[in-house]
Amino acid sequence: MRTLQKFILALLLLVAFTVKLNAQNQIEIVIVGSAHDNSKSTINFQSIIDKLKNFKPDMVFGEYLPKEDYAKLEKNNWAVEAFKKGHDYIEKLNPETPKNIPALIKKQQKALSSFAYYHKTRMNLAVNYAKNWDRGNTDYQIFVLENYMKQNFGKEELATYNKMFGGTDSLKKIGFYRPGSEYSKIYFPLVYQLKQDQIYSMDCQTYDKPWGEAWAKTDSLYKILMDKAKSDSSSQEAATVKAIEKYWSYSKDEAKVFNTDPYAGMNTVKYGILDEAWNFYGGPHFYGYAGFPTETVKAMIAQWNLRNEGMCKNIIDQAKAKKAKRVVVGVGASHRKWMEEILAKNPAVKIINYNDLH
Repeated sequence: MRTLQKFILALLLLVAFTVKLNAQNQIEIVIVGSAHDNSKSTINFQSIIDKLKNFKPDMVFGEYLPKEDYAKLEKNNWAVEAFKKGHDYIEKLNPETPKNIPALIKKQQKALSSFAYYHKTRMNLAVNYAKNWDRGNTDYQIFVLENYMKQNFGKEELATYNKMFGGTDSLKKIGFYRPGSEYSKIYFPLVYQLKQDQIYSMDCQTYDKPWGEAWAKTDSLYKILMDKAKSDSSSQEAATVKAIEKYWSYSKDEAKVFNTDPYAGMNTVKYGILDEAWNFYGGPHFYGYAGFPTETVKAMIAQWNLRNEGMCKNIIDQAKAKKAKRVVVGVGASHRKWMEEILAKNPAVKIINYNDLH
């Protein structure tokens, strides 16, 4: 009997040790649902940055496409077309392409880690990131130059900067400098204040075409639903529309709380439910309702899931490669709920909600 008891005790201790070890080896991830346009916001963004900084992340990710993915996508993919304009713009202003750009980028990163105010080195680094199809870090280095370095430029440095980049207005026009974006307001200052040398990219655009097709079909069918509801207010379709409008609305009290602190609001369970309904014409809650485009919404959600799964995989693969313990992911608020649910299924991950940070 004693032998059996000792065996059971040893087994329990082993299980407890394994659970503790697994918990210690988990990657802690905060997915921050964010607004893409913050230009009119009166939020104290530094308080958000401080909250994320106190988490002490080893890596900060943004909703940028990994540089390797551009060559894998069709030329008419919106992400490819969007960055190609910027890439070609930099190429035109800086036609000389050095050999072995990745090695040169590492050398320039190392130089800036020892002294952040090598202005010409940082300019060259931004150019090399663009030539290497790394949009996230092109944007980041231009942000640093515009916000922290430019004020200290001498005349020759300013002339060089304008020659290499065409000036602030040109950078805004081409999309390399977006002062109202979540990156300029939160994630780039976070990376800079953490004294890290780059932002990491995790977007996935592999499924954009079938997603667009499913979206277009759903939109057409939803318009038919709306037309039927308007033409006959006593119809089942009208009842469906009325139910959707009620379902996806904040109460006055909820709206007041959300408007007081939108970033706290965007990272709540309630917002996740509403956002799903807004993006999917009512969402799964209305499957089977009269006139509701159930099958095409299911097709939309299938592609949306695939994209979010791809984004999560990009995060995990890079975090493991860097042996990161804590990760912050800045992403459009519509992704947050889906990504948290996907990552929560991974035993190597511990999800921490933004609102639980201090």
